[in-house]
Amino acid sequence: MTRAILSFSLLIVALFAGGMLYLAMDRNGNWPAEAQNIADIKPSPIGKCVNMGNALEAPNEGDWGYRIRQRDFEMIRQAGFDTVRIPIKWTAHASDLPPYQIDPALLSRVDDVVQQALQSGLKVIINVHHFDEISEDARTHLPRLYGIWEQLFAHYQFYPQTVFFEFLNEPHSDMTARRVDEANRYLLSRLREMDQDRWVILGGGRWGTLDGLLETHPPYDPRAMVTFHYYSPFEFTHQGAPWTHKPIPKGQAWGSLEDRRKMAKDFSRAARWRDQAGMPLLLGEFGVYKDVDETQRASWIGHVRKTAETVEFGWCYWDWATSLGIYDLEAENFKPGMENALFGE
Repeated sequence: MTRAILSFSLLIVALFAGGMLYLAMDRNGNWPAEAQNIADIKPSPIGKCVNMGNALEAPNEGDWGYRIRQRDFEMIRQAGFDTVRIPIKWTAHASDLPPYQIDPALLSRVDDVVQQALQSGLKVIINVHHFDEISEDARTHLPRLYGIWEQLFAHYQFYPQTVFFEFLNEPHSDMTARRVDEANRYLLSRLREMDQDRWVILGGGRWGTLDGLLETHPPYDPRAMVTFHYYSPFEFTHQGAPWTHKPIPKGQAWGSLEDRRKMAKDFSRAARWRDQAGMPLLLGEFGVYKDVDETQRASWIGHVRKTAETVEFGWCYWDWATSLGIYDLEAENFKPGMENALFGE
């Protein structure tokens, strides 16, 4: 065991045991700067990413007020992002019966979007998003998930290796940890029969949360990373959002020492689990609803981003320009505080 004792205004101790990370914070709830480059894990191929949310994962692109534009990718790259995640509701445009054929029109549109992102110098994550039925009745719908991915594996086989696959977004309920593990193992084995080098992203259950990830036992693969989503505390990040199960009143605050310590504890748990899994970790979603006070919003986003970078997680903000967006489509500019929150010191 190697132990490093770091001196600050308060004693901060970082312990490294068997590749597992234990970090303490200073009195302001921040990670020590010296606690970087700590995990002996292959670097994440994704550094700074943004989700192209509420476009192709709607029943039809545009139904939720946004269609992806080529100029968006150009601005995203110029801002400093290296990757975009493209959520897609394939099931809205695929047959319910074997072989679960995907509508060629959707494939063509996704191809256009992927090519535009690649041409802008971005890496691309393609996923299966909003497959709600599989979480209600996994046994019935797992074959459909497998059939959709068989088509996508073949279709994108000769695309650049900067196109990554994420098998299933936020499974829950009937998609237990055991079933998530089963799906990840099966799909990874099928992909590796035709493509040894493409990066894949493996998540957990319970809506893709950290607790859901910690319950899983993903198959190790040198070209795989693990992922979870982070919206904690939900009462803060989703205050005022109209789609929550029950209304959350506005005015919720975040930023106390206890708030920061809770976040540090969560990310330390994730880092320890990553080290045991032996694969890089992607924070696949995090964000705050657009109508939250802009100063508070920027504070939470910036703290999550800095914490993720300290423990060497890649990150992917949700989302670009809609309900939790960082970009204002009407003003054609970044929203106040967002660039600094995601790229500042």
